[in-house]
Parts: sequence; structure tokens; C-alpha cells
Amino acid sequence: MISIILIQRRFRRKLKSRKKKHNRNKGKSYFLNIFKEYRKIGKNIHSYQEALNTFLPKNLAYLTEEEKSPFYINKLKQKNKKNVGIHIVPKHFSIIENSFESIDFLRSIIESFIFQTYEELWLDYRNCENVDLPTQVFLDSILLDIDEFIKTCKKANVYKFVRLASIGGRNINNQSVIRLLYSVGSPVELINKQVRYNDIIPYKLRRFDEEKLNKNSALVQKEIDTTTLLDYVNSCLSRVKKTLSREASMDLGYVIGETLINAEEHSSLKCRYLIGYFEECNKDGKHFGLLNLVIMNFGQTIYEKFKYPIGDNPINEDCLHKMKIMSDKFRSHSLFKKDKFTEETLWTLYSLQGGVSCIPREIQQRGNGTIQFINSFFKLKGDENVDNISKMFLLSGNTRIDFDGTYKLVDDKDENGSPRGVISFNKTGKLTDAPDEKYVRNVPDYFPGTIIFAKLSINDDDLNNE
Repeated sequence: MISIILIQRRFRRKLKSRKKKHNRNKGKSYFLNIFKEYRKIGKNIHSYQEALNTFLPKNLAYLTEEEKSPFYINKLKQKNKKNVGIHIVPKHFSIIENSFESIDFLRSIIESFIFQTYEELWLDYRNCENVDLPTQVFLDSILLDIDEFIKTCKKANVYKFVRLASIGGRNINNQSVIRLLYSVGSPVELINKQVRYNDIIPYKLRRFDEEKLNKNSALVQKEIDTTTLLDYVNSCLSRVKKTLSREASMDLGYVIGETLINAEEHSSLKCRYLIGYFEECNKDGKHFGLLNLVIMNFGQTIYEKFKYPIGDNPINEDCLHKMKIMSDKFRSHSLFKKDKFTEETLWTLYSLQGGVSCIPREIQQRGNGTIQFINSFFKLKGDENVDNISKMFLLSGNTRIDFDGTYKLVDDKDENGSPRGVISFNKTGKLTDAPDEKYVRNVPDYFPGTIIFAKLSINDDDLNNE
């Protein structure tokens, strides 16, 4: 009897062992099939430089290949190789308020990666007191591309050429920085380490890459992103006892959708990033919320899409003609000022207005303007008073446009008599007059793409179902 039981046990163990071995081989075979194409490419790669040329993700490749980019390969400095590298994050890590220092820090990370300066790289936050959302997205986009490159090299069996093994953060002591990073920042995106805070509503980073989707999937993803962002905004408003009427919600959903499509179509790389961060506050007896939203893409700037269209991409000749006429007028009246207000600044401002698009009308009957989004989103604030918190920024190339509610959207008509919304950023309300340099200006640090950043203070007595 005992011997029969032992035989049965041995048989079951053997059966279990065979099953495990079969599953292991099956799993191994599955991954080998997935990596087959990468391994095939990897056989022709014999150095780190060849791996870089083959597998560097397109966004990071653009940052290092575009001559005007602050990260252009010829502007990067190669340093002596070490085992461990430490980069000190700036006290105010912001490409909006501290662009020179912040871009220099981002450049140092790209340098360390491109030249494989270290095996271990640390981002040290010991001095950092604040990080704004657009700068965090910029940093994370770089880190995600580095991570993607390393993973691809492993799939292709060429990781042996890669020296950089890890990137991490340390000495994160400031509470506001900790809350941002562990709600929507690098730890969330790279190692899936997220901390839930009762007073924070995160909208995790969403990356849309049209080239990785078929046409139907791309359309579905756009709808999903529009709907989830609208739901997110409504969730944030409800925290401060706000609601939008059905009509207002539909209008906001429409302009969100238009702006997301603009961010994709106007990017020469057909890729954009979207992220949100809301913090509920109770201070000095006041209950309010701080809503942050960023839409970002890399590639040609708004100005470059009109001025230097790539290849056979169709351009809206009618809009381009009007811009050239405006340039001639501004030039003849000596309204352009070097390093302050240039043709790029003018064209960027004009292209944001209602009815303007770089895409010809016969191809697509759109062009509601990013200004419409800025205006609609700013209305969420509720009142029309200017405060020292609520602002929206646009960065594209060397152009920066700030919106704080000082200049309002006005109803205007184009040359054909069609109504459109315009914010001219001047007292006359005319785009043919120079804008206020405080709000529309040339900046020294070039951004290789376009960023829209909204930061709104919403009080619980502001919005009344508008």
C-alpha cells in the first residue's frame, strides 16, 4: 500500500516537473519569437555608436539632431568616464522661470547618456525646492527614451555595448517635490512607484504616437484621451464644489479634442505628451484647488511648420500669404526687434488665432486655434480677475506667450467676414499692431517643439455652473 502511494507521488511530481519545463520552454520560445526581429538587426551592430544610430527613439534623436536644439550633438560636451555620476537638480527646476539652469541640467543628462560617461547616474535633489509640471514632463520624456533604448538593446542582444546601467533620484527632501514626483513624475513612469495622496488628483502621463497606431486605433485613442481629460477636469472641479453645465462641458470637450489633434498634427514627429496634476488646498481659511495641465510635443516649432515645411507636406498657402503680408508691414514700420520680437514671434501668435491652421482647408476644415483652448480652459478659473497664480504659457522655438487674463478673447471677423476669436495681446485688439512684450516675446532658450502649460487657481466660490 505504501509503495503504491509513493509511486503515485513520484508520478505526480514528475508530471508537475514536465509541465513546468514545458511552460518554461514555451515562455522562452514566446520571447525568442518576439525578440527575433531585434536579434536579426542586432547581428549587424558591433559598437555602441551603431546601437545608438539604430535604436535611439525618435524624440530623443530629434533633440540631438536638430541644429537649433540646445541638445544638438555638436553642443554636447564629453567628460572623463567615471563609475558614478551625480547631477544636482536646480533649486528652481523650471524651463518657464529658470530656463538657462534647467536646460543646462537636462543637457547634462543627455550628455551622460550619449557619451556613456557613467555606469550609474544619480539626479540629486538636495537643493531643489520646486519643480513645475512642464519641466518634469520634459525630464521624464528624456528618461523614458533612455529606458526604451536600453530595453531595445537588451532585446537585440547588444546591451554589452551600453555602459550606463541605471539612473536614479536621491536626496528628495522637499515635500512639494516629493508629492509631484511620486504622483505623476519619474518614479511613477519608470518603476511604477506611485504614492496616493488624499488631496492630489493625478492624471498620469499619456504619450500618443501616431506612427505606432493604425488609423482607426489612432482615432479611438484621441477620443479616449479627450474623454478622460474632460472627466479628469470635472473630477478636479468637484473637489472644490464646482460643476459645469452640460453645454459648457461639451464646449470644453470640443476645444480639448481640437487642441490634442493640433498637438499631434502640428508635430512633425506625430507624437505628443499629456499630463495633469491637481492639488486641493486649505489655506488661511480658504478652500481652493491648483490645477496644472501640460500638452507637449517635439519636432518642428509652430513657426517652422509654416516657414520650412518638410518634404511634400501640404501647407495652407492662404494663411502663409497673410503671414508674409503681416511680416512686410511689421518690417516696414520697424516693429521687429532683435531678440525681443521677431518674425517667428509674430507668426506664432498669428497661428494660434481662430481660423488659422497650417493644414490646407481642402484637406481639413478645421483651425479653431489654440487661443480658443487657452480662453476656454482659463474660464474654469471662474472669475475674470487677474491673480498671481493663474497663468497659461506657450513655448515654441524661441517664442514665449503668457496669458493671465489681462488681455481677453474678442470676437473678430477674418477677411472673408467669417467670425473668429482673437487675442491680440494689445490695447487695440488688432493683430496688425504690435503685442505687449510682457506677454508675447522672443526668448533666448530654444524649445525644440511646443509646450502648452496651464496653471489655474480655482476657488470654491468662483464657478457657478457656467
